Amino acid sequence: MTSGNGRRTAVFFDLDDTLYDQLEPFRAALAVFGSGVGGHKAYELYRRFRHHSDELWEPYRAGRLPLGAMRVERIRRTLADFGVEAAEGDCLKFQEAYQEGQYRIRLMPGAEDCLAELEAAGCLLGVVTNGPGPHQARKLEALGIGRFIPRERWFISGEIGAAKPDPALFAHVNRATGTRPECCALVGDSPENDVGGAARAGWRAVWFNLRGSAAETTTEADLTADGFAGLARRIIGLLA
Repeated sequence: MTSGNGRRTAVFFDLDDTLYDQLEPFRAALAVFGSGVGGHKAYELYRRFRHHSDELWEPYRAGRLPLGAMRVERIRRTLADFGVEAAEGDCLKFQEAYQEGQYRIRLMPGAEDCLAELEAAGCLLGVVTNGPGPHQARKLEALGIGRFIPRERWFISGEIGAAKPDPALFAHVNRATGTRPECCALVGDSPENDVGGAARAGWRAVWFNLRGSAAETTTEADLTADGFAGLARRIIGLLA
């Protein structure tokens, strides 16, 4: 598919909470803590977990916090927010269970049809995700994303040395794929990393608001979607 200026269009997808539901492995891993968290809804815990993950991401990226320590600290802080004191050993067991669960994930409902429709329309497809290279790649392998997107178009921050929302990452993707910013769209759940990052890089931004959150509003999104149904057609219209 080409845009109005005759250049090929490209659609890139975030991974976590976009191509798959990250709440599923999180909910399963909470069993490590037994009845200690039974009175709290998994989604409430998950929202705080994502908050602390984002909060600790920059110290990890800057080399001030080791990856293992970051992963322990984010769940420790999450539980502390709800008055639950978690031992380090249990936090480590949680991380192990959570990580293993992420290697047994499945595509979001409708994602496969969306990818197929975009591919049939001639769009170049790719993934742009933050995280350690081997970990993110293994999740993508679990999803079978290679059916639609070859390994060379899996853009993982840990392999590149730049992370969303840094414009340098988006510029790297454009150079590697021979695309122009104005002909690219990023579909992702994070208002800052995905929507804000894409918009500031000159890309089109699609906010994938899976949880239908009214609190996380963003004015930089060109489109907002709460699922994959009908999304391909809307993106094709956006990039036409």
